[in-house]
Amino acid sequence: MADTSERVTVRIPQELLERLKSIQQSKGVATISDTIREGLERYVEVNLPPPNIRKVVVDLSRQDNRQLEEFVREGNSVSVDDAVRSAVREFIRNRVDPAGATAPRARREGESVAAAEGSPPS
Repeated sequence: MADTSERVTVRIPQELLERLKSIQQSKGVATISDTIREGLERYVEVNLPPPNIRKVVVDLSRQDNRQLEEFVREGNSVSVDDAVRSAVREFIRNRVDPAGATAPRARREGESVAAAEGSPPS
């Protein structure tokens, strides 16, 4: 399948262009067009996610971001996004059910309540 694209001309303030150039250099992106394209793709991703997903953008301090990246490098998660998703899930679980960490495990289909809680069957 051929990759097609269309040229779009956009005027942006000089200050924004300088900031985009700074991003281009820091990320090592080949061209300013590639930098803008990447930004537009991210914008569309955040504002038009699949129907079963709602994107949330979170600003983190540099220190928190570095710690997350180190967490991933150590093999504790596959990505920063995945680590954040897991942390949010765990936070919500603990808030909704504070005893969740010590609650009995879920029953398997057909298993009695006594067996699920570790009590000997009567």
